[in-house]
Amino acid sequence: MKKKSNIWMFFLAAAVIFSVAWAKEEDDKADQKIKQGVVRFHIRANSNSRKDQAEKLLVRDQVVAYLKPCMEQAKTKEDAKRILDSRKKDIAKVAKATLQKRGRDLPVKVYLTREKFPEKDYGSYVFPEGTYDALRIDLGNASGHNWWCVMFPDLCITKESEAAKDENTRKKLEQQVGKKGVKKLERKKEKLPWFLKWLE
Repeated sequence: MKKKSNIWMFFLAAAVIFSVAWAKEEDDKADQKIKQGVVRFHIRANSNSRKDQAEKLLVRDQVVAYLKPCMEQAKTKEDAKRILDSRKKDIAKVAKATLQKRGRDLPVKVYLTREKFPEKDYGSYVFPEGTYDALRIDLGNASGHNWWCVMFPDLCITKESEAAKDENTRKKLEQQVGKKGVKKLERKKEKLPWFLKWLE
């Protein structure tokens, strides 16, 4: 009887491990689709001084306002990348003009690049850590704290504690990352139990 019980316990444990491993694999696939389906936005401030950090946010607001109508017209990630690439000089002009209004004449560099982002919470969406296509703006020495958001589909906003989640944005997000991807974004990161940590 004890032997049968042990066998059942073994199969039950194996089933649990298999289920968690399968869920982890599906989770990883959703993560990969998210990383491949969006364009991030990254601004690096001149320094960590209060003035430079405030100017970084002003540049953010002006660039987002300039790009918002363009991003609304983009139907796919490739559309978004093409639009952003064609407007790099104009984006730099917007950033420089914003700084000049504050009496600053800092160099501004604008890139369309691929780079690593940390896990980031945008209100109800949590984007996983990983390498993404991104629009990046370097202000001056670019040695200050960064600011991140999602440029396409358009989640760039002026308050990091909220996310602009209108119906059009959600539809675009679903087109890019799938319904499973959106559900993954809306889930807070769940920690595995200690005995399954090896799956992480």
